[in-house]
Amino acid sequence: MSKPKAKRDKAYRPKNVRIPVTSLRDEFGIVLHSIIAGARMGYFDKSQFDKIGQAINCVWGAMHLQPPKDKSVMPVVEGAMRAMNDVSHRGDATGEWSMRELEQSAVLAGIYKIEAQLPYMDVMKLYESMQRFKMMEYQERKAA
Repeated sequence: MSKPKAKRDKAYRPKNVRIPVTSLRDEFGIVLHSIIAGARMGYFDKSQFDKIGQAINCVWGAMHLQPPKDKSVMPVVEGAMRAMNDVSHRGDATGEWSMRELEQSAVLAGIYKIEAQLPYMDVMKLYESMQRFKMMEYQERKAA
């Protein structure tokens, strides 16, 4: 006969459910790469700038909430954000929205790092980041 099992002394702590990013990876990739391809051919305007900016900001916000293990990801994505800021300043000043080759390469490097990081991210962190940016936009419109 087997002896009875000893009572478990360890406290029960449930783990949070992590929903991996699967199909969103393809959607982010399509949006980001199609806009960069259009910018290379000369098709780039304010709406495309807004789309790529929202995508990069959303992912950066999620990485800010839960920092990646690879320390090289954040500086590259922030470099892409700086390049997008340069495009924004030039577009607001001149009214002509275009990306220079150096800006395209910086944004493309950020896109590759984002794509490599997406499988390790959590959908809820992306959603929380997106909601924070929407709240910031709402507060800016309300203040204006």
